[in-house]
Amino acid sequence: MTLNLRIENNILTIVVPLLYILGCTEPFTAPTEDFENILVIDALITTEDKFQEINLSRTFLFDAELEAEREAVVQIVGNDNSTYSFTEREPGQYFSDTSFGAVPGVLYSLSVITQQGDSFIGGPISIEQEAELEEIRAVRTTTEEGEEGIAIVADGFDPTGEAIFYRYDYVETFKIVSVANPQFDLIVASENPPLLEKVPKTRQENICYRTQFSNSILLTTSENLTESRIENFQVRFIPKTAFELRTRYSILVNQYIQSRTAQSFYEDLRDFSNVLTVFAQTQPGFIIGNIVSDNESDTRVLGLFEVSQLSSKRIFFEYDDFFFDNSPPRFIRDCPVVQGGSRDPVLFDLIKRKTHKYRGDGDPSGFVASPIGCIDCTVYGSNVKPDFWED
Repeated sequence: MTLNLRIENNILTIVVPLLYILGCTEPFTAPTEDFENILVIDALITTEDKFQEINLSRTFLFDAELEAEREAVVQIVGNDNSTYSFTEREPGQYFSDTSFGAVPGVLYSLSVITQQGDSFIGGPISIEQEAELEEIRAVRTTTEEGEEGIAIVADGFDPTGEAIFYRYDYVETFKIVSVANPQFDLIVASENPPLLEKVPKTRQENICYRTQFSNSILLTTSENLTESRIENFQVRFIPKTAFELRTRYSILVNQYIQSRTAQSFYEDLRDFSNVLTVFAQTQPGFIIGNIVSDNESDTRVLGLFEVSQLSSKRIFFEYDDFFFDNSPPRFIRDCPVVQGGSRDPVLFDLIKRKTHKYRGDGDPSGFVASPIGCIDCTVYGSNVKPDFWED
């Protein structure tokens, strides 16, 4: 999958980093006979009061690492005399020096000056429409393919009728409970001779929380409808057998009201994500954004500067809220046991290589161990309970 699938004189430009920022689905494999270095700018400012983030990178070839655009000068200026400077905290990730949220009616302009002196601008633009995310719901459903699961659906509404273009993304967090909760660990007490020792555990490894971000471009519109209302728009489908549903699950859904320019940009980006071959009948061409060069630079730019109204809601639920078969999804992996004494060479090697952890005492003696991911949930997430979590 690429942002740019132009074929000119057997030259194929590969453009992929924006999909890492905005979400991608399927990988795309193509020849790379030539390569065009393009600056990629992802600049979305919302009404949420926070440290706003702008991402800068360069296009890169398949199997290469993301090339961050370093040491740029990034600013956003409003026509209300507000100025927001951005500082690079991580390579290519720039955050506003102060927390702020976009104000309806204010025109904002973006300025980016690269280390090489190339200057790019976007705007001025403002929030054009506002609409509330009225509700998100979890609904038991079955897909056309016969797969049972939970659909997360959203309702949005603008009573003024002005909001037309809607985009959604989500952040899901789910609770992970290890298959066992031993109060001890096995450690290597001696390598010569090989000897294991049971000691008290020093941290909580039984309950963790894993957070995952959406990687799909979710668009809808109220265009050609009698009112600006979105109903039952499916944001996420979770199969009944998915590990996310094993214990307790939460999802935060974000609704963005965006301009026609942004809608077209994301539609083009989504079309590229669905192109599986350069010989496809439809070749969308270079994606057109709204950021341009300000000093006649030869560097091409790909990206979008958007100021959007944001509305968010979160829900929690559990498997038993929808399915009553007392058969929740299996643990994320199989958890066989290995038993041995303190000098057992097989068990000693597993503990030394840190592939297994103590699970309990053996019968009638010795120890029982299982793969580390079965005992230590920090393999999959954090053992720090999120501030928003509700049990």
